[in-house]
Amino acid sequence: MREIEGIEEAAEILRPHMEEFDKNFEAENERFKALLSREHDELGRILKSHLIIESYMDRFLTGHYGIDNFDSVRLTFAQKAKLLPTAANAVAFVKPGIQKLNAIRNKFGHRIDANVSMNDLGPINDIVSAIRPTAEFESPVDKIEAFTTIACTWLIITPPELQELFVEAFANVRVRSDDL
Repeated sequence: MREIEGIEEAAEILRPHMEEFDKNFEAENERFKALLSREHDELGRILKSHLIIESYMDRFLTGHYGIDNFDSVRLTFAQKAKLLPTAANAVAFVKPGIQKLNAIRNKFGHRIDANVSMNDLGPINDIVSAIRPTAEFESPVDKIEAFTTIACTWLIITPPELQELFVEAFANVRVRSDDL
C-alpha cells in the first residue's frame, strides 16, 4: 500500500493546465516578494515606540496604584492604557495618544502592507503640536517618535513635592474617551 494513493490520476487531470498554474504561481510569487521586500524600518520604529511607552506605562501604573507584582497580572497594552487616569493627572493629557499609538501598532501587527499618514495620528498630532508647536516632521513615524518622548516624560512618576504641582496644574484637564 502506498502512502499517497491516486496521485497519478490527479497529475493527469492537472497536466494540461500547468501553464495556467505556473502563471498564477508567478503572479503570487511577485506579490509575496513585494511584501517580503517592504521596508521594515517604519514598522520597527513604530514597534519600538510602542514598547518604550509600554515600559513607562508599567512603571507609572505600578507607582501610581502601588501594585506589587505588576508583571504577574499580565495585562495587554490596551488594558494598561485604559487604567491610565483620564482627569486630574498629567498622564490624562497623553492617554489618547497612547491609545492611538496602540491602534496604529495593531494595524501594522495585522497587515504587512499597512501604512500610516499624518491624518491617521489623530490625538498624537494634537499632543505634539501643543508641546512642540514649531516642530516640523518629515514623516508620521518621526512624529510618533516625538510623541513617544512626550508620553514617556508625562508617565514619569515624580517625587511627591513636584507631584503636587502637577496635580494643581492639571486639576481641570478632562479627556473625552468616547472618541477613541
